Amino acid sequence: MTGERAEQLHRLERRLGYHFADLDLLDRALTHASHANEDVSPAAGDNEPLEFLGDSVLGLVVTDLLHLRDPDGAEGPKSRHRARLVSAPSLARRAADLGLPALLRLGRGEEKTGGRQKSALWANAYEALIAALFLDGGFEVAHRFVRDEFAGDVENGDVEAEDAKSALQELLQGRGRPLPKYRVAAEEGPSHRRSFRVECRLDDGQVTEGRGTSKKAAQQQAAERALDELRRGDR
Repeated sequence: MTGERAEQLHRLERRLGYHFADLDLLDRALTHASHANEDVSPAAGDNEPLEFLGDSVLGLVVTDLLHLRDPDGAEGPKSRHRARLVSAPSLARRAADLGLPALLRLGRGEEKTGGRQKSALWANAYEALIAALFLDGGFEVAHRFVRDEFAGDVENGDVEAEDAKSALQELLQGRGRPLPKYRVAAEEGPSHRRSFRVECRLDDGQVTEGRGTSKKAAQQQAAERALDELRRGDR
């Protein structure tokens, strides 16, 4: 590791309020597989294994915070709130606030194709950072970081109804996937009591359907069902 890189990571440590015993671990959390594959001595590895661990640690801590806030609350609202908190767009915004995009080590090809602007990579690095904190300092250090990062949003609760179309768009963009397409499948009923059936189609062939007294309402329901399917697949 060069002196310049070490200084960059030390500045990040100061933003995190934590000093790593193993600075190479922090460096790995910010190293994309494309860089590790091009490195002549890739012993340090990349951040993909850390993403897996960080995702689990993050989910546990956020679940704990939501439970402590409302221990007797219903599962459904808390699950939806958690899903939004740990979604890729949410993590990407937090990564940007910490300055992680500029610190990512990318391969030359990934850099040339705009990898540094991919919010999905920012979210992955954020999860890897949580794993690095967990491995270097233990669960208490990781818990404190996640608590400080998410406490305000946890306390805000699940007050407002979710804009399913916007949430679905953010989730897909965070994963680098195309936006959904909506199609009116049917218009039913008399003119004064019209009912619409709308399909929401994703790039992988997934199709969900919504119904409503307006096209907008039907689109929202279709988007909500698509979100539910995607989130179930993440569990």
